[in-house]
Order: sequence, then structure tokens, then C-alpha cells
Amino acid sequence: MTRDFESDIKFNKYQLDEVCEKHASVYWYWANKLAEAKNALGDSEDKIKLVLAQREMFIRNNWDDSVQGKKTEDGVKATVASNNDVMEARKEVVNNQHEVNTLIAAVSAFEHRKGMIDNEVKLLIGGFYATPTGGKKEGGTEQAEREVRSKLKKKV
Repeated sequence: MTRDFESDIKFNKYQLDEVCEKHASVYWYWANKLAEAKNALGDSEDKIKLVLAQREMFIRNNWDDSVQGKKTEDGVKATVASNNDVMEARKEVVNNQHEVNTLIAAVSAFEHRKGMIDNEVKLLIGGFYATPTGGKKEGGTEQAEREVRSKLKKKV
């Protein structure tokens, strides 16, 4: 099952009980995805080291002066760097690093989400979302208010 980050990060402030109940499992899902991405990054970094070593050994052992020119350290490094296997392995490392960076941001966003949930709970407890009681009623006209005031003054 693939989850959608955008829908997981949002929450409904009118369903705080459900949001609080599900937050830990949603956070764990994304933190686990981050751990998996870090493992994949480590694997791809190991792979690039192996590919670089293999290609360098092969090039050093099979240097052909007629095709490659004079064998120099810079020539070996350039030949290794331009190898297709090396370039694919580097691309895999870059892609995996991007995935890790994205998931680090996602996990951080869930930490901020937790703070926002806490703030919403405090607002709810403090009565921020309560309907006002007393005071002026909506829909009353100024004329009606003046009449009530004048009647109250006459009785005093």
C-alpha cells in the first residue's frame, strides 16, 4: 500500500480525537520509509565504491596505448569517471540521496504537525471554537436596540 504524504500531513481540527489517535502510526510509517531510504543509500554508496574499484583495476590492467594514449593517473581517473557503469552507480546514489532528503523533510513536517495538533487541542480546551454567549445577538437592528434602551430608561 502506498500512502500519500499530502493527505497524511493534513488534519481536520474538528476531529482532533481521531487525529491524535492516528498521528503516531502515520509518523512511524514515514519515519520507517526514511530508515529504508537510508539503507538503500548506504547500499548504493557501497555499490559505487565497488564499481569504481573494479573499473579502475580493469583499466589499469588492460591499458591499451594505441587506443587510450599514454597511461597517466589523470587518464585512468578520467576513463573510470566516464565509464557507463560508474555513471549509473553515481546516478543511483544521487537518486537515493534525494529520496533520503525528501523523507527527512517529511518526518520533520510530521514533528511540526504534532506541535500544531497540540496547539489546536489547547485552543479547543480554551474555548476558542466555542460559540459566544451573551452580548449582542446577530441580526438585531440598531433601531430595535435604541427602542429597548429607551424603554429601560423610562422604567428607572
